[in-house]
Amino acid sequence: MPKKRERISDELLISKGVWALDPSLPLSTRQVGLITGLGIDQLKERRRTRPPKPPYPYRGDDDKRGSAVWYPLGEALAYKRERLPRTLPLDFEQPNAPVIHRASAFDSPTPQLSPMPADHARDQVGSVLEVLSRLLVSAQAAQTPQVARPRSRSRAALPAPTAPPTAAPRKPVQLTLRQAIQLYTEAESRGLKPNTWAQRRRAFESFAASVGEGVPVSAIGREAVGEWAHGMLLAGTSVQPGPKRQAGATKRTVGNMVSHLAQLFAFLGTRGKLSGANPAKGAVVFSKKEKAARRAEGFQWEAFDLVALQLIFKPDNLARVRTEHVRWAALIGLYTGARVSEIAQLYLADFVEEQGVPCMRITTDSDGQSLKTAASRRVVPIHPDLVRLGLLDRVERLRREEKTRLFPEMRIDGKAGAGNSISKGFGFHLNRLGIRPRRSTGILGFHSLRKTVVQELQASGLPAERRRAFVGHEAGDDVHQADYMRAWTAAELAELFPGLRWSKWLQLDLIRPLLK
Repeated sequence: MPKKRERISDELLISKGVWALDPSLPLSTRQVGLITGLGIDQLKERRRTRPPKPPYPYRGDDDKRGSAVWYPLGEALAYKRERLPRTLPLDFEQPNAPVIHRASAFDSPTPQLSPMPADHARDQVGSVLEVLSRLLVSAQAAQTPQVARPRSRSRAALPAPTAPPTAAPRKPVQLTLRQAIQLYTEAESRGLKPNTWAQRRRAFESFAASVGEGVPVSAIGREAVGEWAHGMLLAGTSVQPGPKRQAGATKRTVGNMVSHLAQLFAFLGTRGKLSGANPAKGAVVFSKKEKAARRAEGFQWEAFDLVALQLIFKPDNLARVRTEHVRWAALIGLYTGARVSEIAQLYLADFVEEQGVPCMRITTDSDGQSLKTAASRRVVPIHPDLVRLGLLDRVERLRREEKTRLFPEMRIDGKAGAGNSISKGFGFHLNRLGIRPRRSTGILGFHSLRKTVVQELQASGLPAERRRAFVGHEAGDDVHQADYMRAWTAAELAELFPGLRWSKWLQLDLIRPLLK
């Protein structure tokens, strides 16, 4: 161990003034690490290698197990100087530059260095240390924390370079359920249909009332979602406690609520606010057996039979429908099988001619239009009976009047969707005529026209792929249809018209005066 043990501050070791100090000054292993960038374990390994690798400690310091190891300052500086990048503006190969004469630490008690004038050394290494000082600061931070000391006023102690401020690591912010719902509302609510957003918000509020708005999202697991779903099965879906709660919700209703909640967690996952599996996904699942049982029990839309159709479209009954858009929409639905929203949002620009066949486009090219699925985007040929009823005449008249939509007086931005006005008017028409579902669990409405058209086209003898394309259903699962077939042309789809034999009983000449 060296007898001369002058105390050197860490600030001085990482400053330019270190090059002007006595190279025989002893340094601890930690201080050598500050200068060289080597860790304590790396320095130990370099001493144990045979032969040892620089920097070399004082002779004999590593012979006694457990004793402190000291290094000459000159050894640390020599190690660093030999590894300086050649592109830096420091040239130690100049004839007048000080040269370090190194001998093995095991042959000489102290490495000998030629004297180095302080001013000359500062000029030589100033620009290099500007680069190294920042690296050494990070190395210092990785070692033992330093106690603040007043700066030395000696001539040798030069001002230490200012280290860039290091921000203390912040604890991750725990996003609460209330904040997550607010974030989703701001980002996603405008892109949803009003009725869909109302149902989704209701699911969010119900879940928040169950687990608490202040609970961290990261703490919500599948168990919490399961308990909430089970509670709705027992006590209903109302978010307000008390006697007004429903007696109990159906599994289908609860499944829809859970599906809405799953959208919240999926959104948080894409935003990086939640890691791991979606706790709501798959919390309520309908098996194939349960779905088949529901269908067997009649929980589905029913098609109209011939008697009901003749009653609905009887001219005297149709004349009692107050709104023109309901009369027109019902007839368009009978001949196209289109969804009520698709008919309600038709623009005059959607009426085109392709291959000599008048068509209407189901698309999203205009304001307020939306589609249920990708397969919903299609071109539908217009049946000759609709032309005879004056549909194209209506389109031309509205164009001359500088209108833009097929039903310009009807709102399509309602909370319940674009076709809500048509659905309500048609449903009132059915109730007035006394048309009811055949089963207590069945459903009759405007959508029943779509099912009626699909079933009527089954007898057309044309392939199912063409029927799917006509009504906008998804393609089959086989590769042949999904990947290899092209889109059907308007003329090819028009070959389905003979399958819609409504004119056999529909009194077109008496209905035409009821339409404009």
